[in-house]
Amino acid sequence: MPETFPAGSERGGKRRSPRRDSPGTVSGFGLRLLALAFLALEPHVGQAQAPQLLFGDAGEIRIDAEEITYDKRTDIVTARGQVVIQRGETELHAEEVEVNRTTNEAQARGHVIVRDPNGTIAADAVRLNLDEETGWLETAEIQSPRYHYSLWGERVEKGLGQSYHIENGRFTTCRCGTGAPSWSIAGQDLEVSLGGYGHLRGGTFNVLDVPVIYIPRMIFPVQRDRQSGLLTPRFGASNTRGFQTLLPFYWAIDKSQDATLAVDVETAARVGTIGEYRYVSSREGSGNLNATYFNESIRGATPTTPAGNPIPQNRWSLLTDNEQKLWAGSHAYADVFVVSDDMFLREINAFAFDQPRVVAIRTLPFTESHVGMVHLWNRVGLKGEGTYYQNLVETSPTTESETLQRLPEVSLWAQHRVGQYFLGELNAGVVDFQRSRGADGLRFNMVPSVTVPLPLGKRLVGSVQGSVSETAYHLSDTEIEPSSNTAPLPRNASRELFQVAAGFGSTLERIYPIGWLGLEKLKHTIEPNVQYLYIPPVGQGDLPLFDGTDRVNHRNLFTYGVVSRFVGKFSRDAAATADGAAVPALPTDDSIRELGRFSLMQSVDASRNIGPITQTGSATAGVGDHFSDIDLDARVNPSRSLSVRVHTNYDTRINDISAARVGLFVEDPRYADGNGDPRLETRTSAGISYRFLTQSLLQELDDNIVVRLNEWAGFVYSSRYDVIANRFLDNFYGLRFLSTCDCWALDVTFADRTNPHEVEVRAQLTLAGLGSSKSLRRVAAMP
Repeated sequence: MPETFPAGSERGGKRRSPRRDSPGTVSGFGLRLLALAFLALEPHVGQAQAPQLLFGDAGEIRIDAEEITYDKRTDIVTARGQVVIQRGETELHAEEVEVNRTTNEAQARGHVIVRDPNGTIAADAVRLNLDEETGWLETAEIQSPRYHYSLWGERVEKGLGQSYHIENGRFTTCRCGTGAPSWSIAGQDLEVSLGGYGHLRGGTFNVLDVPVIYIPRMIFPVQRDRQSGLLTPRFGASNTRGFQTLLPFYWAIDKSQDATLAVDVETAARVGTIGEYRYVSSREGSGNLNATYFNESIRGATPTTPAGNPIPQNRWSLLTDNEQKLWAGSHAYADVFVVSDDMFLREINAFAFDQPRVVAIRTLPFTESHVGMVHLWNRVGLKGEGTYYQNLVETSPTTESETLQRLPEVSLWAQHRVGQYFLGELNAGVVDFQRSRGADGLRFNMVPSVTVPLPLGKRLVGSVQGSVSETAYHLSDTEIEPSSNTAPLPRNASRELFQVAAGFGSTLERIYPIGWLGLEKLKHTIEPNVQYLYIPPVGQGDLPLFDGTDRVNHRNLFTYGVVSRFVGKFSRDAAATADGAAVPALPTDDSIRELGRFSLMQSVDASRNIGPITQTGSATAGVGDHFSDIDLDARVNPSRSLSVRVHTNYDTRINDISAARVGLFVEDPRYADGNGDPRLETRTSAGISYRFLTQSLLQELDDNIVVRLNEWAGFVYSSRYDVIANRFLDNFYGLRFLSTCDCWALDVTFADRTNPHEVEVRAQLTLAGLGSSKSLRRVAAMP
């Protein structure tokens, strides 16, 4: 899905109703307490000897002034001289405050300052209608760290809600505190409606208060998750695409629908359009439809793939994700992913900006499309589905025609308790395998089974399962390899077999009190288990081979192993370290979590040899014994910022590792900013993994690293390295420049990729809060 408009992004997040202003926000200038204070004040004339206290402790208002007077004829209460009015966390300072008790209008003059948890107001004078919370301010500045905006103006008129008309002023979402903001929109006539639009007439876009772009008229969204408008454009250049410009536009159709449209221009390759439509029809249905179209006529001569096949001039893609509840127990779904040609995902880069997603998309060997319906009863389920696979591995012109499609497939599964100890199960299905070249046809498979739990006591659990299966085929094409001397398969064939499986296990556990670093208790478990599987030898050489169901080999297999877990229970309150430093409290949902898991497993087949994974062409290739490799799995999570994962296959016959994968993720747990919750952040983190498969099959090192250089800059690096070939498959470098005011980010990246080879530079500017309040942090991906 293009990163230009992913679901949950700046514009395309969850559908929600407009947010209403909550009591106590800066929208009321904090002056609503004036009405309470002066309307409840006993009218008198005189000098205040001590602060006036109104109401009780719960709603206490404190008024402190050198003088408080009341004009009975006009019904006006006036406070003069270093006036301070407090209620809770809201505080107003002014030289003079006047309230008309009849009209419920208030005025504050002389260095007026209002502070509350949601923001600060500073003005020379304020006039406010306390009923409607409308009015005006002179020479005013309004700052709201909570809602990430600042306003300045010679005169600011406040309308209903959080709407403002500003004369000779400016607006920004930067939180700079002091000094000029990183960027601002300024003009003689500026209207801003928080949670809506901003309107500018005769203004400029400023950088550090310096006008850089003249704007005769502008409409822009302000602090909206869903509001129509332009998204941030993306620019780039490469040796194959030329100069690239991606211009996205977001359309908020209504509360339950939105769409994103983008134009992609690549001066040396193509021109295209990208569109995504998202909807929530009801609580029972939702989905999205993503479609793209690109024209390659700019490239001139017909381009070809590395294998010499022509690339089409008109290229497209279709991606859908839809689900709809039909009636009680039934729902339908359509997950479609198809592209016009094998090279589409490797050549067109409009689908992601960060390197891990780019690699995942470019290395897809095939796409899957599923359309179907499921109906569920009590312990019974029925599913009908069609599956289409698109092979993206370019080998020969006949590869796609030899790809098997499951069109359609019907599956039934059911459970029924028989008596007190028996559980009967049925799994059945029929599939129509289709392809234009090679054997295909119908396959019916039915597997009834019975499971019996074994009464082995409190410490040991176990069960035995017996099953029989009947598999029948009716082929429409019996040729395994057309135009070859291979004998055709029988048109009708069947296979019958039975199998017996048994499993035994136990759990030994102990809980240790810790009381250190916020860890209250540590639970350690040891879980040994043994499994047995017997499948008799059955001839299957004359059956087609569509998937794993068609070959069930002889087994007399014992599998044994042990799993050990460490689970910690953490205090929800801050704990103290050994040196007395405070540790932040953990959230409720993280109070119990797994700190580590280790497992060892091995199998032995008493009736046949298990062949090893060996180097191709070696003297020992194909030689095996009754024992499988030892599988070692380990996962260590000592904190939310550190994770180590290990998977290893150890071949006991040659005393060597046959396969392994090691992954490490580490993250700086500290916030990059100390002023609340930053929207833009680069957090030092790294994800590194190493994959190994014998000495010659595969050795690859993957990494993605994010380094916080300082408060305004970060560095990103990602690569894939082929150890055997001693070369990089991908190299990705990026710099991220951040505003210290938490209101803009500039990402500049350089990528050097293979298959096909491309050197590319891209840049994207994000103005946080101008159409988005979404957090845009950069953190390394978990390997």
